Amino acid sequence: MSAGRNMARGGLLSLARLITGIIRVKVVALALGAAGVGVYSLLLQLYLTGVALVSMSLALPIINLGRRPIVARDFDETGAIAGTALTFVIGNTAVLLLLFAAFERPLLAYLGLSGAGVPIWPILAAIVIGACSGAFWEGMSFLCDRFDTYVWVGVIGTIADCGLVVTGAWLHGLRGAVFAMPLSSFAMFLAYLVLMTRDAQARQVISCLRFRARILPRLLGYSAVMFATVGLTNVGLTAMRSRVLVDSGAAQNGYLQTVTSLAAYTLAFVTTGFWGHLHSKAAAEGDVPAVRAELRRALELGLLISFCGCGAGAVLADYLIPLFYSHAFDASADMVTAYMPGELCFQILSLITAYQLTVSLRRIYLLWNVSYVAGLVLLGTLLIPRLGAYGYIAAHLIAAPVVLIGAFFISWRRGQISAAFSAKVAALALLLAAICLVLLHARSLGGPGLPLLAALLLPFAAAGTLALRRLLAR
Repeated sequence: MSAGRNMARGGLLSLARLITGIIRVKVVALALGAAGVGVYSLLLQLYLTGVALVSMSLALPIINLGRRPIVARDFDETGAIAGTALTFVIGNTAVLLLLFAAFERPLLAYLGLSGAGVPIWPILAAIVIGACSGAFWEGMSFLCDRFDTYVWVGVIGTIADCGLVVTGAWLHGLRGAVFAMPLSSFAMFLAYLVLMTRDAQARQVISCLRFRARILPRLLGYSAVMFATVGLTNVGLTAMRSRVLVDSGAAQNGYLQTVTSLAAYTLAFVTTGFWGHLHSKAAAEGDVPAVRAELRRALELGLLISFCGCGAGAVLADYLIPLFYSHAFDASADMVTAYMPGELCFQILSLITAYQLTVSLRRIYLLWNVSYVAGLVLLGTLLIPRLGAYGYIAAHLIAAPVVLIGAFFISWRRGQISAAFSAKVAALALLLAAICLVLLHARSLGGPGLPLLAALLLPFAAAGTLALRRLLAR
């Protein structure tokens, strides 16, 4: 299937997340207010960090180590890979519960959540269920080349999460939103269970699940890299977000959540289909010319989507914020606009970094991820005490393009991307930055008028039209 069709399928999932996100975030913002959203966003980050640490991103070795055996119909080997990974998740769950029982108070105090007045055990339950879905079932879907199942489970889970969180937050405030977390995780787990067990290959792999010691060195090789990257990334983000909460208050962290949420919706449109199109093929064949050709096509399409999404978010921030949140968050409009040039660089970095992972170039993947997080944490530590939430944004604006430049050089040397593509990214990033500066200046003078907004939207409308044509191409 073409890159456009697969990315369109991924776009369907992202669209479902976007629509339900508008509903969920709008209701949660109205129910909790800026301060409540600030605390809830930190709890969500705690959940994501916990899932990353427990799952150790073991979906990746299930896919990368299992694709060649399953293509050769060696279900005994494939089942041993998946079964050994699942055993690790169960063991990590026990370790998490023991560590939390021992260090609950100092952890909550560091995060500024001691007086939040919400129970933590629902978050722990959500972490355990989410880790099983994220490590085992997600890995199984790509292992069996069932990106369609991954998409439909994502849609089901997204709708369930929206309904549960909206109901909980509206009826019971922050506590209700927290209690909805394990329920929505279970809904996704159940959807995976029902849909994946209908697949003949998946049933054969499940019937062969077992722990096999000789697989441990290869499995741990992937786990060490993923634990270092995903775990450290989430720990770093949690630390920086907690610094904003502690140094600048819950309201500022709530405004920053507006920024990162809008950016995350755009990132999902770019990356979901990219993974779906490349991962199974690249894991089975490696970094060969045929796979690189698919990479280049996917990158070109991803750049158009990212430029369109980041640009539209920057220009229409004054209208999107009340739509997604409420007018209580209008103060974050300048933050959104300032953030987007760095986000464009980060999203392209995410794509070429993800490719390194699909073809098992783990050291390069580790280098680029750790470099970005280290830069973000170092700069954030220096700037957040002085600039508050804008310090986080400034750190992102510097770290993302600097690491992207280094990543481009390495990818170009390896023959993965062309110099022309790098130049195109640089030109679009500079154009976006210039438009954002014009917008910020116009707002300082009382706000941009509709004619100016329409004119500034033209480059992004053109990019969106080109992307849509490629998405619909067979």
